[in-house]
Amino acid sequence: AALLTQSAVVVCRQIEMMNVFLGYEQANRYKVMDPHGNLLAYILEEEGFGKSISRQFLRTHRKMNATVLNPEGEVMFKIVRPYSLVNSRIFIYTAEDELVGEVQQRWHLLRRKYDLFVGQKQFATIDTPFLGWDFHLQDENGGVLGNVNRNFVGFARELFTDTGEYVLRMDAAEGSVRGMTLDERAVTLACAVSIDFDYFSRHST
Repeated sequence: AALLTQSAVVVCRQIEMMNVFLGYEQANRYKVMDPHGNLLAYILEEEGFGKSISRQFLRTHRKMNATVLNPEGEVMFKIVRPYSLVNSRIFIYTAEDELVGEVQQRWHLLRRKYDLFVGQKQFATIDTPFLGWDFHLQDENGGVLGNVNRNFVGFARELFTDTGEYVLRMDAAEGSVRGMTLDERAVTLACAVSIDFDYFSRHST
């Protein structure tokens, strides 16, 4: 899929106008674009009355189901983020509900940590300073496979809305490190969504 063969993609959370005026938590919506701004996919959180209630009260701890759609509206992947009290987990599945992999958060007082898996096999870890915006995916030898970088989009938007941009670089950053497989790239996409929830939502704690 073109979504996963790019050397880099930009994931942009859509501005939630009810967040701006009322502080009302709406379903997450993202656009995924290539570096030239061409649309590759949408990531849409499932809506519904019960889910709306949980968004208001559980905030970033809530369960989230989302669908990754291509520009024609066809399902590419499904993302599931179960309810979490402390450490978050997020799973990504194919359109046929086959597990691709998952991302597990590891709580640390002064670090932002994740473990990334394809199936049951870990392929990368993230260990970023507490206020860091650059999340490097490192292999077992410490080589950088790629990274998720949170872009600053302007003071007013950062302050008043749940919006943000993430640049996912999915080619090896070092010549001695292998490139990521398509499955690993899909897990990296799910990781960006989890990072957005855990650290860059207005209600992240």
